[in-house]
Amino acid sequence: MESPYRLNLHSDISANAMTHNRNLSKVEVEEAFKKMKTFSNDEIDAADVDLLLKTLAYTCTEEQMNAYLKLLTLMKIHVTTLDRDKDGFIDESEFKCIVAMLLIHDPSFPTVNYKTFVEEADTNKDGKVSIDEAVEWFSKNANN
Repeated sequence: MESPYRLNLHSDISANAMTHNRNLSKVEVEEAFKKMKTFSNDEIDAADVDLLLKTLAYTCTEEQMNAYLKLLTLMKIHVTTLDRDKDGFIDESEFKCIVAMLLIHDPSFPTVNYKTFVEEADTNKDGKVSIDEAVEWFSKNANN
């Protein structure tokens, strides 16, 4: 499945989406990321995710992979659209709109405050949550 989404090296790739897989160490994930042909700026294209998972001996069905990539793509569209000021970061009012939209689609989506969101989603620790960081966080929490 082709996707404009890029997966960040610092995201929680294990995310327990496929519980039969073992937890991966940070070093294992970093080494595998760096082997991907689309690796740049700590990211890879979604097109490399299947090879990345194979490199890590992380198994999933084609259906699971397609569902994961579809979720990431749809989440990226929603988060990007709700970035009202188009600065590439999610501020508190944008965060509240995204959560409200997700709760309409999934009333069981966990509600958290903005401070917690920033603490958990800001993987590069710059004090801001980029669109990609937000997509990863929302996607991970949508699977719980």
